[in-house]
Amino acid sequence: KCVMVDIDADVVNFCKAHLPENEAAFADTRLDLVIDDAKAVLEQAPDGSFDVIIMDLDDPLEGGPCYQLYTTEFYSMAKKKLAPGGLIVTQSGQAGIKLHRVVFTPIHRTLAAVFPKVVGYNQAVYSFCDEWGWNLAFTDPPATAEQMSPDEVDRKISERITGELRFLDGVSYQGIFALSKVHRQSLKDETTVMSVARGNFKFMNNQGLCVAEKAASANGKAK
Repeated sequence: KCVMVDIDADVVNFCKAHLPENEAAFADTRLDLVIDDAKAVLEQAPDGSFDVIIMDLDDPLEGGPCYQLYTTEFYSMAKKKLAPGGLIVTQSGQAGIKLHRVVFTPIHRTLAAVFPKVVGYNQAVYSFCDEWGWNLAFTDPPATAEQMSPDEVDRKISERITGELRFLDGVSYQGIFALSKVHRQSLKDETTVMSVARGNFKFMNNQGLCVAEKAASANGKAK
């Protein structure tokens, strides 16, 4: 069973109507689609309800709807909802060489304050004009989750997936965890732990507004 929670019914209905890649998923009887506040739904779920929690949240923007969902308080609550051996993965913002310290490394460090093992990874997302990051947090970590051989990954995929995945296989699995030396050092050096109680947050910049403001300023229309 897969429980999908989204607060925006209009977006979900648009995806159903116009994104054929999602058609089979929405039609699958194993899907339980809930239109609601995901934080509230998770809080109300019994402890130990989920094997995996995948969070594709809005970015942690100052004044945005989701920045408090990147804190120790939220991660501690979510951890309780995982069954033994469960894991959480969250999108973690820009993760290229220049901007990975903005939120990617703080999110990693914050998760590490709650979970015994956290693994960061990134991949180019061209529509976002940067590499994007994710962090994978384990409640009961296997010794080498990110170091499975290509053959082992391919075997697990073939046992669990009908059809063929478009991106992931054993070789690409190795690649996403191969962070640069710069990234690895930044993760090691990061000290920020985000917390509601301490009022400690890190925010992404809204690149679209920044670019528009700079362009307007260059044209003499704004300062």
